[in-house]
Amino acid sequence: MYGAKIELAADGGVIVYTNGTVKMKPAPANDAAAPKIGDKMPDSTVFAGISPDTNKPMYATPADASLTMKLNDAQEYAAKLDAHGHRDWRVPTKAELNVLFNNRAAIGGFNVTGSYPAGWYWSASPYHGWDAWCQRFSDGAQHYYHKDYHLPVRPVR
Repeated sequence: MYGAKIELAADGGVIVYTNGTVKMKPAPANDAAAPKIGDKMPDSTVFAGISPDTNKPMYATPADASLTMKLNDAQEYAAKLDAHGHRDWRVPTKAELNVLFNNRAAIGGFNVTGSYPAGWYWSASPYHGWDAWCQRFSDGAQHYYHKDYHLPVRPVR
């Protein structure tokens, strides 16, 4: 470009041949581009942390579903959700819900009143046949409720 010749060296370095000026800048650290918990992504989702189940980044919707619902309805809602350019939403597992709880201040928008049903959130993890795990966001208590109770859900992907 403009009389300069650039070659890639065998060791991954760069060789520049020019009569002009060469400006060098250090490469960014590998984690410089990594999102921080609570960061709003370009698609408006929120980086929620690393899923303990998949060991991959987990993203949440910026707000709860607008209504409380039974667990099966919550799972159907999340599975059909077409939001922020994604269609792979789901109800978080018990372990993922705990990540959301631990990062609730950075993620934002959770109901932390502790009052039933508003302060409790569904997980997709079953307790046994008729019950599933949920978590109270005022203090982190995990308990199980009958799947027909109406609780809020915060979809993740």
